[in-house]
Amino acid sequence: MFKIGRPVVFSLAAEGEAGVRNVLQMLREEFELTMALSGCTSLKEITRDHIVTEWDAPRARPAPRL
Repeated sequence: MFKIGRPVVFSLAAEGEAGVRNVLQMLREEFELTMALSGCTSLKEITRDHIVTEWDAPRARPAPRL
């Protein structure tokens, strides 16, 4: 699960209000890019089919060493 509290608090401690504004803008831009890459142009277009959680995806296993 993605949590935004920690980056916001860290940016507040490091750069104050401007830091919070910057981190929230970065998160917004990343979200908009993710939407575009998934073919969604609005929040209403995001469906459960677009969301993959740790319970949905099989756990990645390291490749065996040869």
